[in-house]
Amino acid sequence: MELVAIVNMTLVAYQTVYPTNRTPEADRGAERIQQGYYAPNVDILIPTLNESISILKRTLVGCMTINYPHKQIWVLDDGKRPEVKKLARELRCNYLSREERRHYKAGNLNFGLQATEGEIIVILDADFIPLNHFLERTLGFFEDPEVALVVTPQNFYNPDPPEINLGGRILPHEQAVFYNIIQPGRDRTNSIVCTGTSILMRRSSLEEIGGFPTGTIVEDWIAGMLLQSRGYKTVYLNELLSIGSAPESLSAYLVQRIRWAEGTLKVLFSRYNPLLIPGLNLLQKINHFSGILFWIEQGILSIAYIAPLCFLLFGMRPLDTNIPDIILYWVPNYVFATVGISWVIGARTIFVSFVYNALQTFAVVKVLVQVLFMPKVPIYFDVTPKGVLRRESYIDVNLTKPIIILIILNWMALLFNLFRIEDFSTAYTINLLWTEFNAIILWISLMAAIDGVDERKTPRVSCSPLCKITIPHQDNFQFISRIFDVSESGASFRNNKGIHFQKGDVVKIEFIGDFIEVEAEVKRIGTSIGCQFLPMELQQELQIMEFVYCRREHWPQPKVADEIRSLKALVKSLFIIYPLQRRK
Repeated sequence: MELVAIVNMTLVAYQTVYPTNRTPEADRGAERIQQGYYAPNVDILIPTLNESISILKRTLVGCMTINYPHKQIWVLDDGKRPEVKKLARELRCNYLSREERRHYKAGNLNFGLQATEGEIIVILDADFIPLNHFLERTLGFFEDPEVALVVTPQNFYNPDPPEINLGGRILPHEQAVFYNIIQPGRDRTNSIVCTGTSILMRRSSLEEIGGFPTGTIVEDWIAGMLLQSRGYKTVYLNELLSIGSAPESLSAYLVQRIRWAEGTLKVLFSRYNPLLIPGLNLLQKINHFSGILFWIEQGILSIAYIAPLCFLLFGMRPLDTNIPDIILYWVPNYVFATVGISWVIGARTIFVSFVYNALQTFAVVKVLVQVLFMPKVPIYFDVTPKGVLRRESYIDVNLTKPIIILIILNWMALLFNLFRIEDFSTAYTINLLWTEFNAIILWISLMAAIDGVDERKTPRVSCSPLCKITIPHQDNFQFISRIFDVSESGASFRNNKGIHFQKGDVVKIEFIGDFIEVEAEVKRIGTSIGCQFLPMELQQELQIMEFVYCRREHWPQPKVADEIRSLKALVKSLFIIYPLQRRK
């Protein structure tokens, strides 16, 4: 366990030493795109299976409003749903559906490749919305004929349950480290990970490797490696250019992580093992192999939660050390790790990493054992469920059973051994402290696992554009205000005139400068007036969705908490059960 952790941390440190910054190149490319000097035909492929119509609609609207004329939007529907076909027609998008659904997402994408002709392929998951300038910022890289792949980070318009529950939303999403730190570092050695959505690929290069590899559920990662093995350049642009839907429940969160773990680990036993792919150089092989090593570490770290219990309950000695050595070696190591993570990563504390690991390690270790001993067992592809609203707080006992059992065993071990004071020794002291630490981490993880009540049907975006408010029942009285926040279904504006409103009042809201005018019913009264939009025409609905999701000014780069704020958030998680409170 320690050896894998040391090797993995060394690789991460090495990968993050020299990150790239592609923004200046993107600036130059965007200028040429805007002036029409480079204008390739683009096919936007959106594979879908069972995502809700509301989620898919956001993505299609985002694609429609991208500032680029030479694009075609293709909905690749593996669910063969009439409502998806109808939606595509309403929004003037192309619709494709296969007769036989083979090879999951890879097969669906390859089917789409055969039916399209664009020079550049954009792939967006059904729950990822591109911002207006997505193509302007990315297409310019393909003027270099050696560039075959451009990858952009994944960001989310909703927090996942752990992100909400660990301190009430001051922590960044779990993948911030990978997208903001590791990917720019890997970009230096042309070994970035192709992450499957919000990416662009040159068709000719993709066809050269035979399209997306089948027989695996990590076809995106493998396709990127194969392109790199052919000597093509792969580029990572660390800019927020799209937003997606994060898992909305613990079960969805774990389904996603288990799928990633299983797909990545099975590559170890396939012809796509990065150590065996001809054409990759040594640094590329090491960097890609570290992805496999990450999931191995996530699984075997489960030992850390069991080892002290083995000593306290059964007398099995997990380590041989003493208090002075702990002070001499572990304390400086923790201080260095804390400072190093905050300085290099700047995303979360080492304790937050412990909590996320505790949430998934017991599921991952099961996958790890299965893959190591039964690597040929067929993979069942499970799509991460999205768009399911919850009306009450809930905890999945089946998924959290290992955590609950370990919390009980930790407290039993602590209570049992506290009465054996006469037997106390250095070993007992160390393992008691270790057990207490584990109990705290496991309890915080259990709090992070609670699925809280959904706040809203649709996510709201904070913004402050000017608006004109008209009150029909007060002789069409008008005044200028500012929007406080807005969603597909409603908005709130500042009551800066002190006007008396009542619930049920109908007002007209005009977004000044955007030619958007909607009627809304007052639902909440205070310093800001909360309104719900009344039924509107399709064109108005599309305008609202574009305004909410597709404007770059509405989605600044996420701010991350520093070490002190993160630690405070975790301490609060011990006593304040965020998901059980009514969130406003």
